[in-house]
Amino acid sequence: MGEDTPVARKPRADQARNRNRLLTAAREVFRSDAASLEAVARRAGLGIATLYRHFPTREALFQAVYAREVEALEALARADDLPVWMHAALDMMATKRGMVAALAPVLDKEAPFFTEQSARMLAAVGGLRDRAVAAGQVRGTVTADDLIRVLLSLSYGPGADPARAGLLLDVFLDGLRPR
Repeated sequence: MGEDTPVARKPRADQARNRNRLLTAAREVFRSDAASLEAVARRAGLGIATLYRHFPTREALFQAVYAREVEALEALARADDLPVWMHAALDMMATKRGMVAALAPVLDKEAPFFTEQSARMLAAVGGLRDRAVAAGQVRGTVTADDLIRVLLSLSYGPGADPARAGLLLDVFLDGLRPR
């Protein structure tokens, strides 16, 4: 390595801790329709400058929260069953609800970040679906795309009601069983 080559340093423990606090706070704050960066910093017990050092834009914070949630859902898909995963995914979508409208003008759904996250979600639910079909718990005609489509409809479709989404998901999951 030459003298001019910068060496990437591992974040200090307090930096990593602050980043984690901000992401955890953002997840909770983003559930409301009035999500603000100031509210995220306040909930994390940190200053707004600390938030901006870690996430220079609202989009950067939103993407970090979203990527963290997808990672957690991937881990859950390896360890649990389809109904548990579907409810966790529905909960994750509720987390995004407060930011989607605010960021809609600047979020490019075709951007590599979002297409990658969507592919990861589809792969996770696809593996769960395949295991459930093999175990005789889910009809073979149901696709991973169908499962994601239902989650999106319950979360963002016309008349979506977060208070009833879990109940409606249970009704849907009951209907997946082979006859």
